[in-house]
Amino acid sequence: MKVSIIIPVYNAEQFLDECINSALNQTYNNIEIIAVNDGSTDNSKNILEKFNSKIKIIHKINGGTASALNAGIKEMNGEWFKWLSADDVLKRNCIDALIKETKQFGESAKNHIFYSNYELIDETSKVMGKYIKENYNDLDNFDRNVILLDHFFGSGNTVLIHKSVFEKCGMFDEHIGYQEDYEFWLRCCLLFNVQLFFISDTLAQYRIHTSQLTQKNLTQNISHANIIRNMILEKLEPDIKLKYIDALNKFQKQKPLKTKIRRKLRDIMFKTMSKTTSEKILRMYLNRKRN
Repeated sequence: MKVSIIIPVYNAEQFLDECINSALNQTYNNIEIIAVNDGSTDNSKNILEKFNSKIKIIHKINGGTASALNAGIKEMNGEWFKWLSADDVLKRNCIDALIKETKQFGESAKNHIFYSNYELIDETSKVMGKYIKENYNDLDNFDRNVILLDHFFGSGNTVLIHKSVFEKCGMFDEHIGYQEDYEFWLRCCLLFNVQLFFISDTLAQYRIHTSQLTQKNLTQNISHANIIRNMILEKLEPDIKLKYIDALNKFQKQKPLKTKIRRKLRDIMFKTMSKTTSEKILRMYLNRKRN
């Protein structure tokens, strides 16, 4: 089974070499690597050209991560899609472990989004800690989807998705700005009955650095996630939508008091503190939580 590793690239010169080499050095051999240069203005284009005999390179005007992913998906020859951000790193056994897991599912693997744990690294590639994901595999689809409505899980840098999922559910949404992974997960799971499945291995390294988009948009992510959540809910049949909203409200009410207080303080912080201060505090909280 061929795996297509799609790397959206935008001004990633500092980390691009390490990223591409981690894809080239996989123990699983049946892969293709497609790097999509999304209008980079730094030295990323020249770095990519060093690998032009080993990878496929697509150059396009800047359109955002979703458009870069879609450009790569349209050109992929593999049966499976693997997302790799240009500042992240794959463990050598990443593709091997993911493909091995799919074989246990047979044909039903095509209806899953597989994801795993990952390490956190800094700008120098020093390991800062490990992000251990919650295992929701034993829940039924509805209960798992309720948790997904409450918060995003299933990191993009570890996922493996069969190409038929895109044929059934559509591509990444290029119009929502960012959090395209959350919108895609919700759309696939709630509207098309795709299932998220957790693999307990640690298969990638997620880099935390000051210039990354997810760090810059921390204070906007919460309200933006609400917009995405409501957008997907509106596409459901009215009775199913109400069932999900009711279950989500119950789930949130049953959360531990400590969690409720933390979220309340977070919301107050965003309303009363300056944007710079609130972002710094939230960044510290998220980075500590991931360890």
